[in-house]
Amino acid sequence: MPTLARFTAAALLLTLAACADSSATPPTTTPATATPPATGSATPGTASPPPPTASTSTPSAGPQAADGNDLAACKDGDCEVDIKTDDRIAIDKRFGVERLTISSLDADEVRVTLLGSSGGLRVEGMNVSVSGNCVNGRCRDEGNLSLAPGQPGQINDLRVEVTYLTDDRAILRLSPE
Repeated sequence: MPTLARFTAAALLLTLAACADSSATPPTTTPATATPPATGSATPGTASPPPPTASTSTPSAGPQAADGNDLAACKDGDCEVDIKTDDRIAIDKRFGVERLTISSLDADEVRVTLLGSSGGLRVEGMNVSVSGNCVNGRCRDEGNLSLAPGQPGQINDLRVEVTYLTDDRAILRLSPE
């Protein structure tokens, strides 16, 4: 037998002898238990992530408006709705205002643009501006109004207030007076 082969055989015997310790107890085995398959892929040797749980939270934190985001609920001048920038709210003409448009919304205020029939659009609140415009005998009032929680506004006989405000969401309440 060549020297290299003897050396390799001797190294193998020493390795096997070191592994076969007669004082070692044989490993015990436990019966296998069925576990449900993991949801999602796991890398061998790592724990699987826990399965997803159902969430009961709403997409937007904070209070919820009584009429949700149903802007049509405001037609009669009595509603509480979630609003965002560019929302258009149609109002019954008997209030002297036809439409409110949410022109901007941030954490400090909601800016509302209003369009009304001509002849006495009365607006109260923060940063109010109102102007009349007549073209070919058709006159309209246009205006702007800012609202913030605790700082309501008034458009003729319609109270307008923001009850909740963040930089991307607000709740607007309209009520006839």
